[in-house]
Amino acid sequence: MSKNTPNPVAYTYGPPPTGSTAHSIPHPEPISAATYHIAGILTTVFGLNELPQGTTDVAVLWLLHPRLQTQKCMVPFAAHLITEWNNHPSQSREPKKGLVAVSFDQRNHGTREVSAIANEAWRSGNERHAQDMFSCYAGTALDTSLLLDYLSGYIFPHSERRIVQNLVMGISLGGHAAWHCVMQDPRITAAIVTIGCPDYSRLMADRARLSKRRTWLDTQGREFFGSSDFPPALVEAVRKSDPAGLLWSGSGLSRRPGQEHLHDEITSEEKAKIMPTMVRCFGNKRILNLSGGSDKLVNYSHSKPFLDWLKKSIGKGGWFEGGGLYLEDIVYDGVGHDVPPAMVEPMVKFVNATLDSDQHMTQSKLGSKI
Repeated sequence: MSKNTPNPVAYTYGPPPTGSTAHSIPHPEPISAATYHIAGILTTVFGLNELPQGTTDVAVLWLLHPRLQTQKCMVPFAAHLITEWNNHPSQSREPKKGLVAVSFDQRNHGTREVSAIANEAWRSGNERHAQDMFSCYAGTALDTSLLLDYLSGYIFPHSERRIVQNLVMGISLGGHAAWHCVMQDPRITAAIVTIGCPDYSRLMADRARLSKRRTWLDTQGREFFGSSDFPPALVEAVRKSDPAGLLWSGSGLSRRPGQEHLHDEITSEEKAKIMPTMVRCFGNKRILNLSGGSDKLVNYSHSKPFLDWLKKSIGKGGWFEGGGLYLEDIVYDGVGHDVPPAMVEPMVKFVNATLDSDQHMTQSKLGSKI
């Protein structure tokens, strides 16, 4: 493991079976886990044995791990979040929805690793860091959708239950991927983005500066995009699928002179261009964004412009008000690139609230919490 990238979930939970430290959550009691070979990917499904008897409708929580880790580090999150939901009082007279969680190794991680150096950063000797990282987690988002296509055929082969709702929770690299999942797959209606970033270009330009890359230093970043460290093919890929890239560049809008991103107040012509993309990516979606205020690896300052733009768009009088996007953005002062126990509590509340809500009838009334 790279000395420059510590495990952000190393101290979220205490060691098993029920141990804890002064700064960790006691390790949750284990729950059932079954491994399936789906589309060439070893896929772990948690909580099947804990589904309430008679439950026919099931939600799936997709768990995406950090860079340089494996799906194993997501096990306590699966046990904790499923147990909390199973113990959560029902808010309806209807039969309670069941919850399972799914994890798998991201591309080039764990059982899927083909090149160790490709997971490293520039400072650790990977000359293709920008291409490798984006293609890895963009691919993981595609893998999530692929697995979702086939999952019910493996866990419910007789159609005894049906998957009615999908949520994603990603951490660090998995947090970047979670943005892609919730924006690109209409079946995934909620995301918990934990120490992730929706603006890859801003994140990597600053990382190139801090890493003293010649492609940034020689022109103070003016020619970084399109250079060997951020080639034209990557620029185009970011425009197609990165949240900020898609909304601020790929939607057909252009920047105005002296402006680093779109104006908060957009013209009717700009609104007509961007509205179909906003509806497709964010209409009736729920997002919880959790960040460390002192995170040096994925600094919140790189996410803030896009998140502020989203908040204003969906706020009172905003041009996307009424679009059904619920956005909760929490920054933890003094927290670095870590997932402290304080971040887990809003995860639990968000999952329970999302499962309680009827995605098709009530979500558009939830508005925005910012």
